[in-house]
Amino acid sequence: MKRFIITTVFLFLSLSFTSFSTHKFYIGVFQVDYKQDKKEFQITSRVFIDDIEKALETKYKKKIYLSTAKEIKESDVLIAAYLNEKLKISINDKPQEMLFLAKEFEDDVLICYQTLAYSKNLKSITLYNAVLFEQFSEQQNLLHTNINSIKKSFLFTNTNIQEKLEF
Repeated sequence: MKRFIITTVFLFLSLSFTSFSTHKFYIGVFQVDYKQDKKEFQITSRVFIDDIEKALETKYKKKIYLSTAKEIKESDVLIAAYLNEKLKISINDKPQEMLFLAKEFEDDVLICYQTLAYSKNLKSITLYNAVLFEQFSEQQNLLHTNINSIKKSFLFTNTNIQEKLEF
C-alpha cells in the first residue's frame, strides 16, 4: 500500500508540472493538518482544473472558465459550496464547518485552502471525501493527515468515502 501511495503521489506531481489538455487518470491530493499553536485545522485540496470545472459546470449549470480571463466572479463561492458538500470533517462525531480561504492555480492544478478552528479535546476525527466521485467513477482521492504529530494517509474511492481516526 505504501508503495502504491508513493507511486501515485510521484505520478501526480510529475504530471502536474506539465500541461495536458486531457489526462487519463483521475486523482486528487488532500492534506489535513492540525496546527496546535493556532488551534486550527488547515486543509489543502489539489485537483485537476478541468475535472473540477466539469463537476462545477454539471452541478451549477454555468460555464466557470477557471484560471482564465473569462473566469466568473462567483467561482470561489461555487468552489467553496462544492467542497463543503463533498469534503467533510467531523470531530468527536460532530460535523464541523470549514471556511474557504483562497484558491490558486499551478499549471493544470487547482489548489484550494480551507481552515477549521478547533480548540477542544480531540478524541476522534471522521474524514469524508467524495470530491469528483459523481463526475468520474474512477476518481481516487489521496488524503494525508498530520494531527497531533500522528501522520496517516488514506485512499478514498467510490466504494470508500469515509475514514475515522481515534486519538
